[in-house]
Amino acid sequence: MMFRTVLWHVPIDTRFAASRRGSFFPEAPRLGNQFSGDLFLQSYLKRILPSEVLQEIRPDLDHFGHRVATDINSMGRECELQPPKLEHFDAWGQRVDNIQTCQGWQQLHDVSAEEGLISIPYERKYGQWSRIYQAAKLFMFSPSSGLYSCPLAMTDGAAKSIEVSDLTEKLSVLQDAYSHLTSRDPKEFWTSGQWMTERKGGSDVANGTETLAVPQDDGTYRLYGYKWFSSATDADMTLTLARVQNPDGSTVPGTKGLTMFYLQTRNEDGKLNDIEVQRLKNKLGTRQLPTAELLLHGSLAHKVI
Repeated sequence: MMFRTVLWHVPIDTRFAASRRGSFFPEAPRLGNQFSGDLFLQSYLKRILPSEVLQEIRPDLDHFGHRVATDINSMGRECELQPPKLEHFDAWGQRVDNIQTCQGWQQLHDVSAEEGLISIPYERKYGQWSRIYQAAKLFMFSPSSGLYSCPLAMTDGAAKSIEVSDLTEKLSVLQDAYSHLTSRDPKEFWTSGQWMTERKGGSDVANGTETLAVPQDDGTYRLYGYKWFSSATDADMTLTLARVQNPDGSTVPGTKGLTMFYLQTRNEDGKLNDIEVQRLKNKLGTRQLPTAELLLHGSLAHKVI
């Protein structure tokens, strides 16, 4: 008896086929050395800097250009994927206002110190050209840094403000702060915030600043106010504006009544310096760095200018 195999040609139902995406897929972009691959930057530095200065700093710029494209770029990417979080209370109900940042953000702090991103112009090894040297490194650093360039800009501003202040020689706390801000040691390096904006006005600090500075018998001040937009709130210190309260309780209005103060964000015991972090700002952009609303209720401060 013979059997015959019959083949059935059943049409395939394409509803159950894999999605058709074509055969072409572009490769992911690869970031190259941000110094050796930037002909414009090299040309600019060659035109601006003395040849002996460029020759001496070029190996460091080339090395840093490679770092920006590799480990620094990875740190910055982590900051974008893991934005900061605020822990108001610990497990025992104690208010801690702990701002939690990712490992990449913390590593960028150390990188900034090691690479001299703040210290270079204050060391003045190359005189007036030291600022150009710093600017070149920051130019490469910023796009890959996960916005760590923001606290660095405020840190640089704080270092310069303290350096030119007439009170720095008289106040050891300002001298100590300056040494931290310009340190190359990651364990010693500080970043700084700038707390100016309040509820009544953004850039109009002359009419919008309501924070009071109450003089103390030892020459310090206690600050009372609400800072509405405080960038890089995890910084070690800050410069902030307030109005000195007269003995009768009055203050001077407008720009003439403003004074700049220095304060450390935490006391020697590690607790916040009479500061409450009300909330982190839910921003449309720049979410990598913590920006917060802060209540100052007696924060210890020193006059800078």
